Amino acid sequence: MDPNVAELNAVTLFEVYPRAVTDEFFLATPFLAYLRDHCMVPFTGGTFMQSPIRYAPLIGGFYAPGSAFNITKRTTIAALQFDTRYMYVSIPEYKEEIQVENKGANAVVSLLEADMANGVDTINAITAVALAQSGQGARSLAINGWVEQINDGITPSYDGNIYTTYGQQARNGAVGSTLNSVPVYCGTSTGQAGVIQYSTLEEGYQDASIGKKEPNLGTGNKAVIAYIKEKMQVQQRFQQEKDPVWGVQGFRFNNAMILKDDYFPSLKYGQNDPILGNWLTGTFTSPGTTANGGTAAAASNLPVSGTTVTVGEVFCFFNTFDQLFRITDNEEFGFGFSGFVPAQDNTRVVGQIKAMVNLQGLSPRTQKQFYGIGG
Repeated sequence: MDPNVAELNAVTLFEVYPRAVTDEFFLATPFLAYLRDHCMVPFTGGTFMQSPIRYAPLIGGFYAPGSAFNITKRTTIAALQFDTRYMYVSIPEYKEEIQVENKGANAVVSLLEADMANGVDTINAITAVALAQSGQGARSLAINGWVEQINDGITPSYDGNIYTTYGQQARNGAVGSTLNSVPVYCGTSTGQAGVIQYSTLEEGYQDASIGKKEPNLGTGNKAVIAYIKEKMQVQQRFQQEKDPVWGVQGFRFNNAMILKDDYFPSLKYGQNDPILGNWLTGTFTSPGTTANGGTAAAASNLPVSGTTVTVGEVFCFFNTFDQLFRITDNEEFGFGFSGFVPAQDNTRVVGQIKAMVNLQGLSPRTQKQFYGIGG
């Protein structure tokens, strides 16, 4: 184009409004908000985190006067152990851009402040996605997410994996079934995602309830929340209410506040992002159940061995008071910023937001996982 600037553009300033960067990328996660609200426990140091568990009673029973008591000393306590896990987001800048060009009245938005805000949102999003994934095997550097916590050692979780250990403690051995929560498949006998049933949710909720301890949060992505609302309208009248933690409208299922979580695993709304992680569900091969000649728990409702299972939408009941969100008490590694370090051969500076973080489940049996939901 010659001349290179149109006459009107050469003599007229352009308007930028709003004078802020509108976020059209990041999503929302109430599960992480709940963890930050009342589950955060500072990690004060050590080689790992440990929580004792009782897995058996002492010896006792009825007796006849004069008979001998069984005074055998019985082991009843074990412990769950969790390693420290580390994550980061890099924030690189060029000094020419932040010190010479992006300043004064012509700087509509501070580039440095915008990138810092992006860094905080990025590390939070990575955390939110990782909370639904495992920290075992090939993912041994990542958070020990709820997918390995809400398992029974014989039934696949929504990711198709069976977690025979939790907190480095073997399931179904010395501790019996105390660390078990059976994932529930809601699909058809041919492996297709199915319609969520009110009875399935109610039975799963009760399975995760022990005395006064009941789930206080139910969450899934947008599609499954819509399916549940459609189903509940037939069964009961429900009233929207403002969640005191997340601050948005939700509804109750018994004691649990039902909220949509945009980073929860989903077929319809999930994504496989190269930086944030993968919350797009897929398929896996069913091992069958003990009721149909397979190896998974009969209560899981999985189809016969060899069937390709469509995971579809995923939903969970959580008792967040049985979750510990562990973050170091060190300022720099507690989602803090390291400060900028200059490069040796140019004017680029770079700093990191870093976090030592892990999810420490105290009681898998007070949580419940559902998948194979398609309507």
